[in-house]
Amino acid sequence: MADRRQPPNAPQRVRAPAPPTGGVRRNLFTSQLTRRPTPTSSNNSAETLRLDATAAAGSDLPVDFHDEEGGEIVVRDQHGEIELADPPSPEMDELDEVALDDRQESERERQRLAEAVKIHQVNHTAVAERPEELLEVVRASLRAKVAGLAEDNWMFEAEEPPRG
Repeated sequence: MADRRQPPNAPQRVRAPAPPTGGVRRNLFTSQLTRRPTPTSSNNSAETLRLDATAAAGSDLPVDFHDEEGGEIVVRDQHGEIELADPPSPEMDELDEVALDDRQESERERQRLAEAVKIHQVNHTAVAERPEELLEVVRASLRAKVAGLAEDNWMFEAEEPPRG
């Protein structure tokens, strides 16, 4: 296909030279890249804090202090595993509030259930107590449908042949 020639009147296309492939690539997303600052050596390193905490606690259990977002203290046992302490027990006021919330929620649920039962009973007993009214409504509906079909009956009748 390289030996094809364009007609003499065709516009000439000139290609730009291709960039070298073995060169350095440009990063297209430089605005999205951020560099993290390199950590500097200071006296607030985690190892220093761990040693200070162990000395202050006077125990053999290592304690980790984290200066990060959480600011949490982690206690580890001899094997390096995190030691979990008992969760703090709620105060009496909090227990009373929780019990009150539970009672209010159960009372609301009982009220909703009672309303649902009443509605169910009303809907089911209303039909059983008045079957004559229901029967009359069905008959009236059927009469209306028959009248509508009688009006549309002309669509289904055979056409009379033209006289002529």
